[in-house]
Amino acid sequence: MEYSVLFSKLRKKGYEPQVFGREDASRDLLFARLWDPAQTVFDPAALYLGSASRLPDPELPSEFTFFCCGEWADFSRYDSSAFTVAYFGPSVSEAALFNDCLENLSQLQEITAGMHLLVNALFSGNGLQYLVDTAARILGNPIYVVDLQHKYLAISAGLIPDNAFFNAESQSGYISEQGIASIRANRLDEKVRKADTAYYYVNELVQKGMLVDAVRIQGIEVGHIMMLESEHPFREFDADFFHRFSNLVSMELQKDSAYTRNKGVMYSYFLSDLLKNPGQDASRIRERLRLLGYNLREAFYIVAIPPAGHSTSDLQLNVILERLIQIFSGSIYVIYEDTIVFFISRELFQNLSEYEMCQLADYLSANQLKAGISNFFRQLEDMPSFYQQAVDAVKLGLKLKDPSPVYYYSDYYVYKMLETAERNGVNIRFLVHPGLMRLYLYDQEKGTELIATLKEYLHQPGQSALVAKNLHIHKNTLLYRLGKIRELMGCELAVGEEFMNMNLSMMILKYLGMM
Repeated sequence: MEYSVLFSKLRKKGYEPQVFGREDASRDLLFARLWDPAQTVFDPAALYLGSASRLPDPELPSEFTFFCCGEWADFSRYDSSAFTVAYFGPSVSEAALFNDCLENLSQLQEITAGMHLLVNALFSGNGLQYLVDTAARILGNPIYVVDLQHKYLAISAGLIPDNAFFNAESQSGYISEQGIASIRANRLDEKVRKADTAYYYVNELVQKGMLVDAVRIQGIEVGHIMMLESEHPFREFDADFFHRFSNLVSMELQKDSAYTRNKGVMYSYFLSDLLKNPGQDASRIRERLRLLGYNLREAFYIVAIPPAGHSTSDLQLNVILERLIQIFSGSIYVIYEDTIVFFISRELFQNLSEYEMCQLADYLSANQLKAGISNFFRQLEDMPSFYQQAVDAVKLGLKLKDPSPVYYYSDYYVYKMLETAERNGVNIRFLVHPGLMRLYLYDQEKGTELIATLKEYLHQPGQSALVAKNLHIHKNTLLYRLGKIRELMGCELAVGEEFMNMNLSMMILKYLGMM
């Protein structure tokens, strides 16, 4: 057991040692011995326990760890010692301290024996399922491995919890919608990520405890392992053991070419992590990208394709993905919150031909799908914001009933501002130019098309012939309508701020569904 781990466990039991001499947090302590003052040879892996009245010579050159209790002594003599002295105070029983240390070290021996079996399972070549089954036999509780798309990669055999919820998930091969909702509500992923060992929580859906830990490859979170407290209560050292087991699962997954050779998949997990956890340290992101061999000098777009209004099966989703991957060849993708997300370099996107964009539009339309495209960006830590841009573009495009299946966020700046204002309690209808509102009410009363005429005129200001052509009316008819519009509105149509106000008011009417 590492020196630092033992100290942490003792402090949790209420011990408050004072430490002198040379500390080595990574020193492995394998067994305990009672202190013999006559001893001259010391084992760095041994923990020696004795009384503060019989201290070792501070000049001893050996590296070892000495725990003591009893009356205070002059420990300042040990400040420069080659070994570690930890004083536990006058009220601590030497026997109690010895027993607590021995218990923790015995647990380590049990962990070590179990890990030996798991390492043999890892190198047996029998795969992830065999590794998980072996761990479940050692720990005596069911174990599950899931990826970041909530798909079960392995479920331990033999130990089947008497629980309809987990049985149903086992049958489907995926964590249920109810389970995913619970994970998000409890911010479980975030808590697991911050824990220094396996995280314990009570799953309210099954009213049982669970240990959960992250599985990482090259620092990238690729999945989770879970153990259900169904067969017997967790032991004190189960969390530490399970945490070590997650490293073996990582090693097993790295044997799979899907995690090692297919950079796209590795990038997918990275993207998922970035989207899930905004505000990550920029230097950390760059280091992780460097490990993946990524080009940091490019600018990027996010393309988001949310789920269609109808139910989409996993098989259908995979078929859709395969086609989109062909169109966006060379890009990276991930399925995040049921949304297909492509991460595309600016160069690649801008080099897509008109034919390829038509293919994309046709394919989306055929499958009743919509795609939102963000503005381009360079800072990877900003990805969650630009992902939101792409999602917002789809939401606004649908709200405004725009016919195209591809929505660019750059076309919806103003509508996003209107949405934000409305969300903050602003009645945006009152922002419409009063003259334009009079025109709208006149159209409603008389059945005229003055609003539509003005809209086209604002798109083509000063080009009466083109406006008349687009409206399929005679130029004289147009001139009559424009005169009527000026009369009703009481202002000119193409003068400075009035022109801008008219366009904004038109957009408000469109946003409100009034035209």
